[in-house]
Amino acid sequence: MTRLLLTAPTAPTALAVALLAAACGDRGGNGLSQVTLRYHPPAGAVHRYALDQINKMSMEAGPMAGMGEQQLTLQMHFTQNVTGPVPGGIEVKVTFDSTRMEAPGVSPEMLARELDQLRGLVSTVLFDERAQVVRSDMGAAPGVAPELTSQMATGVKAMAFALPEQPVGRGDSWTVKTDLPVGQLPGVSGAGASLTKLTVQDIRVAGGDTTVLLGVETTFPGDPITLSIAGQPATLRLSGGLSGDQTFSLTRGVVVSGTMKGTMKMNVSGGPLGRQGMVLSSVTETSLRLADAK
Repeated sequence: MTRLLLTAPTAPTALAVALLAAACGDRGGNGLSQVTLRYHPPAGAVHRYALDQINKMSMEAGPMAGMGEQQLTLQMHFTQNVTGPVPGGIEVKVTFDSTRMEAPGVSPEMLARELDQLRGLVSTVLFDERAQVVRSDMGAAPGVAPELTSQMATGVKAMAFALPEQPVGRGDSWTVKTDLPVGQLPGVSGAGASLTKLTVQDIRVAGGDTTVLLGVETTFPGDPITLSIAGQPATLRLSGGLSGDQTFSLTRGVVVSGTMKGTMKMNVSGGPLGRQGMVLSSVTETSLRLADAK
């Protein structure tokens, strides 16, 4: 259950990204042709976010084919506290305030009890000036398994996209690699990484604020991934992709909204599954919004 919650490797970034804009000529009447994106949130800033995710899973082939579509929903609220510059970068503390989930075949009461243990869990993340994760340390909480906190830390890292080295304008793009969380599964080798292409779609100046709209496209590697199922070697192949957008406020220095939607297909063969194998399709839709800030 928890792994499904965190294995969307391209869920929109839920970590504050500050953008330092530099005007370089005029285009389209808003006075900006390029911006330099750098991570510069002010020390003491507090940002509260709301994340909603719907994951619809279907078993297309295999021993559980025909069981029908299964839907998992997630609602998460978390707070980012910028503690400021420290040796090596900018430190941010991410506190998981509340988590609500509905999953097929699982008692809502049991889910609520388990997820309530995550309330107040804090992850300390260190970023460099391009918002790349230098270090991520997940704290401990009574009753929370170390495996769960490790997965939470992996999820936090997966939500951060590195900023480009050079100034960018409309139509410019850059690509970010993100390690696939399946690397945590037993006996996995050659897991590879997903590729996310970010493209500047617009630079807007209005109401005393400048925002940058980014198009986001993620693809999964098609190379075979070796893993172990019940002690037997098997092969996993991923296909599909996600697409959406993110909006950053240069004035507030944070991501203010984002959406991602798409399909990831997992094809598993070998091991105890034999020649029949298993094909699982997962349709994910995620939205992120800045609930409030101070």
